[in-house]
Amino acid sequence: MVRRGETVRADVEGSQYQPYTVTIEFDDAGVARTGCTCPYDHGGICKHRVAVLLICLRDPERVTDSSPVSELLEGASRERLEELLVELSEDRPGIAEWIELRLTPTDAAASDTTVSVNIDSIRKRAKHALPKPGQRGHKDAYAEAERMSSELDELIDQAQQALDAGDGEIAVEILEAVSDVLATNRWSGLLPYDVTELYETLGTLGETFAEAMLVVELSESEREQWEQRLTKWDEEIRRFTGRPTLAVAADAAREGWDDDLLQRALDGSLTDGELDVDEPEFVAGLTTVRLFALERQGRTDEYLNLARAAGKTQNYTEMLAREGEIQASVDCATENLSTPRSLLDIAKTLRDTDNPMAALDVAEHGLTVDGLRKDRLAEWLRDRAASLGEEDLALRAAIVAFEESPSPSTYQAVEELAGDEWESVRSELLESLREQTPASGHAAEVFLKEGLYDDAVEVAERSGRSRVVKTVVEEVREHRPQWVIRTCKSNAEPIVEQGKHDSYETAVRWLRYAGEAAREADELDEWREYVETMRDEHYRKYKLRPMLDDLLEAFQSPVDSEVSSDG
Repeated sequence: MVRRGETVRADVEGSQYQPYTVTIEFDDAGVARTGCTCPYDHGGICKHRVAVLLICLRDPERVTDSSPVSELLEGASRERLEELLVELSEDRPGIAEWIELRLTPTDAAASDTTVSVNIDSIRKRAKHALPKPGQRGHKDAYAEAERMSSELDELIDQAQQALDAGDGEIAVEILEAVSDVLATNRWSGLLPYDVTELYETLGTLGETFAEAMLVVELSESEREQWEQRLTKWDEEIRRFTGRPTLAVAADAAREGWDDDLLQRALDGSLTDGELDVDEPEFVAGLTTVRLFALERQGRTDEYLNLARAAGKTQNYTEMLAREGEIQASVDCATENLSTPRSLLDIAKTLRDTDNPMAALDVAEHGLTVDGLRKDRLAEWLRDRAASLGEEDLALRAAIVAFEESPSPSTYQAVEELAGDEWESVRSELLESLREQTPASGHAAEVFLKEGLYDDAVEVAERSGRSRVVKTVVEEVREHRPQWVIRTCKSNAEPIVEQGKHDSYETAVRWLRYAGEAAREADELDEWREYVETMRDEHYRKYKLRPMLDDLLEAFQSPVDSEVSSDG
């Protein structure tokens, strides 16, 4: 684990051969961003990031403090820097092409500097990014997909740098080479279909190509040719994505900026929502890409006009924040945005622009609206408000975070913030758990933490999910043995009766829990008789019988143990 400036990087052992790389970025308010190369994408952050954060919190001496690279290079001579680059390029083959691309000479004699790139090098790097044959089913297939994503990101970034410089032609050349390689080589069957990073990379490719089509000057016939090529490439890449990737770029090539209604939107002649837009799922639509292009070109007024006319309220509000119109941004957000997710995004934008109190105002309003991600908004507000000394707001946010997503961690966060109010707040939280319908599985863990076993049992019964039942069973064997015995039998019996041989281990595990509870209740003889009867009734199930024999041996009664020891 190494900390350079405000960034901590660590290698974390995971399920793949190569360790995962975790990146944590800090700022004045705490953790700003986290990242990990693992494929986890199920909400929240992965356990690898949690592990690194725990070390930073509990054992900071294990984190090696090192100078940022910028400081390391400050005193280095030109000769030493050249030696380092040569050594790096020899060790890592892709670095040479990376250096070559960035050092491609410009035409200084031209009146407006024109950058040329080595398209053959771009094409070679794109082919190098493709997965190698024979990777399908390999344990490192996810790592291969992540490598492909990372290498393609570097090429797309070159096109975006060209767009930053106002050179649409160069951007198109780079994106054309990358897209052609992807569309004319077979690679989709070599990779898993659940690697989020690769989908994001291909989505960025489509968005960047669409933006390039809006920047470059094209004749009518060229627009038609590009539309056809992009549509064909999109069909090929869609074999992997199952969704459009370059289709929006094809739309951009066809439509450009020529539509009269669009021009009226840009000059501010249209009012809120008058420009009808139809955005696709999963990827940015043409209106969104037009906003990207306007922002990159610094055409702020036209950006705001288009966002307002197209009903893109969130884009409009975020741009107000970035332009320093803080109160207008806050007002627009609280008056027009109605989802926790959108309000959280605006709050983060305000915080990133050094307006933390305005960010709290927007996030606080988010506590009053319902929808997806309200738990995340509340958790974000809880931590930011606490770091800024807004204790009452932090406590309110913590309570909402718990109510939206009850768990031991959100419960403990309320306890830490409540102080002297904890006893009264605790009663309200527990009562809210009892009234939850449907019951959250994590609610049982909270009740168990408080020793409220009957409440935990009720949650398990209402939930009906085996994971929740198992959690409660493991904790209440000593306290509610009769319920454990009854519940575990009811979970094991259907598996055995229906002959689900692949699940016999699960059935035996339930019976083991029942045995442990029977021992606590001094009913081990009755439990053994039950298991012996099950074994004898299902003696033809050759896979089950030895498993039950082993289970009975593990739970010998005291008399049996004495006989066995006497031999």
